[in-house]
Amino acid sequence: MLLISLFRIVSTYHVLSQAYDEPAHIACGMEWLNKGTYTLEPLHPPLARIAVALGPYLAGLRLPAVRILQDQHGRSYDIFGAGNDILAESDYFKTLSLARLAVLPFFVLSVIMVFWWTRELFGDWAAVLAVLTYTNLPPILAFFGLAYTDPVLTALVPWSLFSFSSWIEKRTATRAMVLGLSVGLAILSKFTALLFLPPCFLVILAAKWTIRGTSDSPRRWRLIQRSSWTVLLAALTLVLVIWAGFRFSLNRIPKPPQEMAALELLPRPLRFISIQVLRVAPWIPAQSFFEGIESDLRMNAEAPPSYLFGNIRRGGWWYFFIAAVALKTPIAFLILSAVGMVAILAAPTPVRDWQHLVPLLCVIAILVVTMPARINYGVRHVLVVYPLMAIVAGRGGMYLWERRTNLRLLARMALCLLLGWQIISAARAHPDYISYFNEVGTKSSADYLLWGCDLDCGQDTHRLVEVLKNRGIDDITLCLFTSADIKSLGLPKVNQCVPYQRNTGWFAASIRLIKTGDAFWGGKHPDAYAWLSGYTPVTTIGKTVLLYYIPRNTPPETIPQARPKSPTSLSQ
Repeated sequence: MLLISLFRIVSTYHVLSQAYDEPAHIACGMEWLNKGTYTLEPLHPPLARIAVALGPYLAGLRLPAVRILQDQHGRSYDIFGAGNDILAESDYFKTLSLARLAVLPFFVLSVIMVFWWTRELFGDWAAVLAVLTYTNLPPILAFFGLAYTDPVLTALVPWSLFSFSSWIEKRTATRAMVLGLSVGLAILSKFTALLFLPPCFLVILAAKWTIRGTSDSPRRWRLIQRSSWTVLLAALTLVLVIWAGFRFSLNRIPKPPQEMAALELLPRPLRFISIQVLRVAPWIPAQSFFEGIESDLRMNAEAPPSYLFGNIRRGGWWYFFIAAVALKTPIAFLILSAVGMVAILAAPTPVRDWQHLVPLLCVIAILVVTMPARINYGVRHVLVVYPLMAIVAGRGGMYLWERRTNLRLLARMALCLLLGWQIISAARAHPDYISYFNEVGTKSSADYLLWGCDLDCGQDTHRLVEVLKNRGIDDITLCLFTSADIKSLGLPKVNQCVPYQRNTGWFAASIRLIKTGDAFWGGKHPDAYAWLSGYTPVTTIGKTVLLYYIPRNTPPETIPQARPKSPTSLSQ
């Protein structure tokens, strides 16, 4: 099953062009490898970026000159341009494939964790069923095929949770070091590990103390005291791993602590303590680590636009990620997970093991802790729930197979039907796993239910180029959601689209731009290209790009900037 899923992932490399953030991740990782620094963009920690840049780096590519930009927060760098230069320096798809291949070891790790953990909890065949369902999840096949940070986090968070469960069961030095290593690597892959892991650790502790705890408080306190040295060992390992990820950098604070804007984002007591510490020791290790956390907090505070059910809103919705999982996950997998949840919770108290509850409780904790999040960009931000749900689904499959009632045959038939349904559903999505929706989440007659990298990550750009070359189209207006360098697409004449301006001739547009205009770039014109909806496209390219031909005898005109009646709106 692992080999089949690896083949399915790799087979998408030469079909799908760069997803939007891939060049940025490659450029930042290349800086770490090539220059020995990590300053271009600290929004994400370096581990995943180092991995995706390693292949191009070993192929002889290096970081080009990076343009300096000015934005509302001061100086920044054109990391997308630098990444595009790296991709264009050699064979495009070869370089992109080298970057994406680095994510596959993390996919292997995630499959191993699903199998190993399920086997430890529920047995061999439950582990097989868990792997079968996990390797047939379109969101997993989609993002483990991209040079993104999310899949790396998806592999490392379950390892961290498993390590924590093992450590609190038996507090040895080895398990403490493994815990520190796994948590450190998870944090180095993406800062949302700092959001996911603490609540998961808390529910794990609650499960253990509730089910296997003792009412003897002094005894519990003695156990905590005896294990405190392993806590220190795990913490020391964690700190060293994170610091090593930033090359053991040590930087002097450029200005007095009380003037640092980053500290304003902290709660008042923590801000006071931080200022006092920095006054005593004005040197800070891994400065980019703290700058990245600041950038994430600032971005969340800014509440960027999000899209759901045909509407755009700043700051998103509290139920966004629940809806994303419900719409982007095969229904058969959701049913098996629900059956597994019932089987786990309905187990008799005398035989119930607190560890059986851990994957289920962690899924709930992750979905709950993301409810206040104001950055709602897609299911990839909670991709980490899928390995945990697969463990629960494996238990659900065995629950159906082992039924001893008169409905035993019916339960086994239901299991086979659910597995077949999920396998066929995932197979039909190939190679467009990014734009997969289950039967409930398919496009409605009015609009799309989800957006962003749940539908369009810019992956159909080179499909468009091939169609244009095959049709002999040498003059076209492009309105694409892509981070690719349009000038390097190899087209003779490309015209840039202008908001509200009706063009004639050939016109290619991303569906998401037709529906939302420039709203995702902070603009105020979500209906800027809605006039295209009045025309019938010649063809659909991939799943995300529409190709139009507007008769040239129709004179160009500028339509009024009046928002048409549509389900799309921009809410503050």
